[in-house]
Amino acid sequence: MRPARKLARGVLATALILAAAVLGFTLGSARQRPPANLVAAAARTAPAAPGPSAARRPIPDTLPSIAFRGRRGTLRRLSDWRGHPLLVNFWAPWCSPCRAEIPLLKRLSRSRPQGVEVIGVAVNTRPAVLRYAQRAGIRYPLLIGLRPGMRAIRALGMVAVFPFSVFVDAHGRIVTFKIGRLRAAQARLILDRIGALDRGQIDLATARRQITAGIRRLALHRAQTTAG
Repeated sequence: MRPARKLARGVLATALILAAAVLGFTLGSARQRPPANLVAAAARTAPAAPGPSAARRPIPDTLPSIAFRGRRGTLRRLSDWRGHPLLVNFWAPWCSPCRAEIPLLKRLSRSRPQGVEVIGVAVNTRPAVLRYAQRAGIRYPLLIGLRPGMRAIRALGMVAVFPFSVFVDAHGRIVTFKIGRLRAAQARLILDRIGALDRGQIDLATARRQITAGIRRLALHRAQTTAG
């Protein structure tokens, strides 16, 4: 790989990681790890786990093209939605913060601010996902599967801690991540900046910078409100 491209990818990874830190990339009660039996089931036919040297995986420029089965068993890929801004939410039915943010995801799917498509990536067994989706009234597209879900998480340079959301522009570029429960004000801010990006009003670096600053302001306001 040419040095310039290596540098560019390094800058991208650093920018996303910094944005992620502001967006709540800290271990805590808002994040849950999958039950050990599900991890073991996913690992049985998955590629070997990376060694210590592979612990820091690069963040890709675009979403990985990994095949999942949809709600009706149809084979789908995240690239099928190219051309629309995306909110790709990684979740599981056993995860309480995941369940708490589903009403917001349902509203966003119905109203589609900035033309966003909400896609749920359910990293769990198919029967468990379908049962919960029916009870919760989830109508937005679901991509289901333990093994493909874990492969997608690794390809994104992430770990299996839920929930987390990936925000993508209409050109398929990863703009930012949000780990932990997504709040309405955060979603509005991120999607507003992605809309400006898709209209050519700002560039990708500016969108990321403005998202980072905006999320910082929201966190400060929330802290002050809670303290008061």
